[in-house]
Amino acid sequence: MAVKAAGAAKRPGQLTIVIKLGTSSIVDEKTHEPLLPILTLIVDTAVKLRKNGHRVVIVSSGAIGVGLRRMDIDKRPKHLAQLQALAAIGQCRLVSLWDSLFAHLSQPIAQILMTRNDIADRTRYINAQNTFNQLMEMGVIPIVNENDTLAVSEIKFGDNDTLSAITAAMVHADILFLMTDVDCLYDKNPRTHPDARPIEIVDDISTLEADVSTAGSSLGTGGMSTKIVAARLGTLAGVTTIITRSSNPGNILGIVRHLIRASTTNSPSSESDDQKPNSLLSKTTCLNVTDASTTEDAPPPLHTRFLPSNDPIQDRYFWLLHTPSPRGTLYIDVGCYRALLNKAGLLPVGIVDVQGQFGQQDVVRLAVVEGGSPSGQDGRRPEGTPQEVGRAVVNYSASEIKRIMGHHSVEIVDSKYRAACRRAFAASRKVEAYQVVGSRKRTTNDAMASTATTLKGQPLEKPLLDALLRRRMFYTPSFEIYNGVGGLYDYGPPGCALQTNIVDLWRKHFVLEEDMLEVDCTVLTPHEVLKTSGHVDKFADWMCKDPKNGDILRADHFVEAVLEARLNGNKEARGQKVEDKDDAKKKKKKAKSEAIALDDAVVTEYEEVLARIDNYDGPQLGELIKKYQLKNPDTGEIPSEPVQFNLMFQTSIGPSSNLRGYLRPETAQGQFLNFAKLLAFNQSQMPFASASIGKSYRNEISPRAGLLRVREFLMAEIEHFVDPQGGKKHSRFHEVEHVELVLLDRDTQLSGKTETRKMTVGQAVKERLVDNETLGYFLARIHLFLQKIGVDLSKMRFRQHMQNEMAHYACDCWDAELFTTSGWVECVGCADRSAYDLSVHAKKTGAPLVVRERLDEPLTIEDWQVDIEKKKFGPQFKKDAKAVEDALLATTQEQREKMASQLADAGKVTLEVPGVADGKVDLKSDLVKIEFRKRVENTREYTPNVIEPSFGIGRILYALIEHNFWTRASDGGDEARGVLSFPPIVAPTKVLLVPLSSNAQFKPAVKELSQKLRRLGVSSRVDDSSASIGKRYSRNDELGTPLGVTVDFQTLQDGTLTLRDRDSTTQVRAAEKEILAAIQSLVDGTKDWATISAELPKFEGQEVEVATR
Repeated sequence: MAVKAAGAAKRPGQLTIVIKLGTSSIVDEKTHEPLLPILTLIVDTAVKLRKNGHRVVIVSSGAIGVGLRRMDIDKRPKHLAQLQALAAIGQCRLVSLWDSLFAHLSQPIAQILMTRNDIADRTRYINAQNTFNQLMEMGVIPIVNENDTLAVSEIKFGDNDTLSAITAAMVHADILFLMTDVDCLYDKNPRTHPDARPIEIVDDISTLEADVSTAGSSLGTGGMSTKIVAARLGTLAGVTTIITRSSNPGNILGIVRHLIRASTTNSPSSESDDQKPNSLLSKTTCLNVTDASTTEDAPPPLHTRFLPSNDPIQDRYFWLLHTPSPRGTLYIDVGCYRALLNKAGLLPVGIVDVQGQFGQQDVVRLAVVEGGSPSGQDGRRPEGTPQEVGRAVVNYSASEIKRIMGHHSVEIVDSKYRAACRRAFAASRKVEAYQVVGSRKRTTNDAMASTATTLKGQPLEKPLLDALLRRRMFYTPSFEIYNGVGGLYDYGPPGCALQTNIVDLWRKHFVLEEDMLEVDCTVLTPHEVLKTSGHVDKFADWMCKDPKNGDILRADHFVEAVLEARLNGNKEARGQKVEDKDDAKKKKKKAKSEAIALDDAVVTEYEEVLARIDNYDGPQLGELIKKYQLKNPDTGEIPSEPVQFNLMFQTSIGPSSNLRGYLRPETAQGQFLNFAKLLAFNQSQMPFASASIGKSYRNEISPRAGLLRVREFLMAEIEHFVDPQGGKKHSRFHEVEHVELVLLDRDTQLSGKTETRKMTVGQAVKERLVDNETLGYFLARIHLFLQKIGVDLSKMRFRQHMQNEMAHYACDCWDAELFTTSGWVECVGCADRSAYDLSVHAKKTGAPLVVRERLDEPLTIEDWQVDIEKKKFGPQFKKDAKAVEDALLATTQEQREKMASQLADAGKVTLEVPGVADGKVDLKSDLVKIEFRKRVENTREYTPNVIEPSFGIGRILYALIEHNFWTRASDGGDEARGVLSFPPIVAPTKVLLVPLSSNAQFKPAVKELSQKLRRLGVSSRVDDSSASIGKRYSRNDELGTPLGVTVDFQTLQDGTLTLRDRDSTTQVRAAEKEILAAIQSLVDGTKDWATISAELPKFEGQEVEVATR
């Protein structure tokens, strides 16, 4: 049953006050008699506070002291059993005394006895909060003491000062009074230093330099040092903590009156009445004692006031850090700690050691280890303990975490432990709380400028560019006359030509240059393939439907949006600032917020749900929708039960519809499945790479931003297979190590920053910023390719994936991101897929997706080996013999060791074989022998690792258009004309042929020139319309045509031609042969326009009309 804390609503000006009384404050140290005069004054003070509208809690010691008096014992005993007995005796008399004194003033009280163990469980902690809140709502004063009768050292708070601070945090107190035998703290011991000065205000407790030599009494367990600890706990929880003399409890009234008066005096008149109660005692409103003389009233009694933290720890985190006793320790590395500070994930790779035996939902410490495991080489832990940095509630036991710690998720092949990894560590929900100082969240679309700019630095007007692309038919919505389908586009002639040129250059740059093996695999992919690869499970989202308008909502985004809207409405109702925390990548629909105040407990519950939002499955999300009555803000309706939605397009293969399949979500799987054949084609030589260019499909929930998020797209992917031994070096790395890359690494993002670093790839690999040479080599080659096609290098960066955002198959990944009007867009991913894909497909099918190479020297290995009695094995299992044999040979060394023992003891062993009989078969010792013996290996067998550069051609194409777009004014200056300055190598059309007029005399010359350009492999387009030359050039500038050739009357006379440059609009004139040679060199990229214009005569004799559309 879910338990939630009751609301603790307060009236304006009402304070919750906790008063802590030590044993020496209420029991005489010598006679052990209760100090009735002081107790009477305390009761009188508490009742007056209640009559003034405040809520009061008393934390009282003294049970053992009163028990000593009752049993006539002089000294406090040392044995635990004696102390517990005295506590039981004294507590009875003490609460009777409290009840008698309060009854005279008609004030009801309640007794609450606690140990740390009582509130170590979160549910019991909330139950305790409920009890406190209900008692105070009823006008009752709770009197709290530690249950010394049952407490042992492991479950004690240690002293009642600590208990009072935790109680103050539980009840969301405004003030905690720690009553002691001195007026306040001093900078020196006042008993030995007459010049000691009182410390009246403590702003930052960490800088406190005070004399804390006051020891605890002979009856109690505390002293001044324990009060400093309690003050630290109280201020962290947002509680003003005060130390003052216990012999005059009336001081409490004077101090409270002073604080309220000071708050009223110093608060601006415009301040809202809806402020939270703690604002009454904030740093901006607290009045220094020494300033009290400026008021008409007398100064308050001497006291030391500890001001509350400006950023108090939330209730749940305070509970986790200070109430449960940790059952063990997770030692984490520095990178993992940085991730936690930024609320990223605690992944198994970040855990370097586990200490203690703990189970699910136990509390553990988090400790940072510098540079690896805290255990020494001999297995013993070194002296000293790594610093504790926080605590966590674990969802899995110590033994389960030990199995997967230190591993990337892709290395955990066993599905059971991959699932444990996801549930335990994904998206930081493994750690439910930790102490955080100044945490920040990374924003994916941090703007390097407030607006995207054109190639010439002008503000990029997206509507102007969109109009150009539609007008010139670069691409257009598919099925537009049928109102179209979201996320589907058709490329027009220029868009198709641009895409083809990019792909052709990609093939030359990678496939030809690297001797890659290109394959073209089928789009249709059977279910089993994508189930094994993880795509069937990983590409599923939970969706729900609005019953009124039929809108499809992603369930987790819907729950998140509505709860965040309610929390924002709560802040608005309380007059607090509401921050916009929309995630640019999720693009989730924002729910409208209404200014409605929520109970503190409800706020806490909502925050806890949001903290776990990534962990809920469909049924759980459905329960949340019902529980909180979450409604679609557009219709006011509660959506239907969530159902799973897979992002792959599903289909049936064949007429029987029995074979399920999908349109592939990536081209990679075909390359992995053909690995053995490709290796053989490559004459078993390693390393090698395969490549594939083709369409992939993803059924996007809400496609948007044109070509940036579509449902059908062209990909170009490389799978570079490399031997994991030797550090994944690359033989050609030296050729690119000088290439400078702009890098945004993981550590920088973890610090909450987005500043990039520019360095050579050689330096990045040397510093291990980039993990290995092969990964670095391909990052450099990607950079060079994007530069070659015309990407603006000032708008390109390589961003390293955070641990919790990598794909299920990756152990490291860098994205080439290009800046557009949609922010930073991932256009190329370069992932280290480790051996994930080959391993899972080999395990599923039994196919040997491995490399075998002859060793220079034989290798002697000792291990458990399986011998099968073939003559008996076949007849025994018949058609299932192959399946049983495969399952037997697939066993691990650990399994074989256990099986050998079982064969020796029982003469048989049970083996799990899915699909055979009931899934298990018995193997007797006459069929199988398992022995530990030596064998000699002459060959080495290994599963290659894979480095995968994956290019989204559509995204690259669109970014390229934005990066090369700019405008120039017409002659009149009243209109901006768009220009696409594509490099000639990728421009859709290289040359525009323009006859001076429609005169028939020019047609033979134009036709012959067009043929010659085709023979050179240069695409051209003839524009012989009746428009002026200027207008014809203008519309082809929009198409990105870099060169224009004019055929005029002089051409007919001497064979010369004019050649125009698109960007500068300057021209040269020369003989046809020279012009054709210039065009060829410009298109090939061997020369630029500056070189051509220096080599050939400039043409200025003919004025070219500058046109407007």
